[in-house]
Amino acid sequence: MKIKLDQNLSRHLPEVLAALNHDIDTVFDEGLTGVDDDTVLEAARSQDRILFTLDTDFLNLKAYPPGSHSGIIVFRPPRQGALTLTKFVKAFMLSSDLRRHYGRTTIVERTRTRVFK
Repeated sequence: MKIKLDQNLSRHLPEVLAALNHDIDTVFDEGLTGVDDDTVLEAARSQDRILFTLDTDFLNLKAYPPGSHSGIIVFRPPRQGALTLTKFVKAFMLSSDLRRHYGRTTIVERTRTRVFK
């Protein structure tokens, strides 16, 4: 799958996810750090990428309704250190079919995953 990583995610994630055979792009690599959420999401949508983020602003379903984008996955790890976050996202990727999240908004927490259609 094609994934765009928001600027608030670990810089170690691109290589970890690429090793799992995903096409990874980052907000940082694209020169989009510091831009507004709409611009980040439009960049992901225009490239048909699912956005991975920690930013709960993307959970506003009125502003970002499911189906209007290629997918948003908001991670809510128990701690946000780089190593913990990397392990958290990798565990999700190993246990989930990412196609299930395409075009949807998803919240990934330690004990559950919620998908909004």
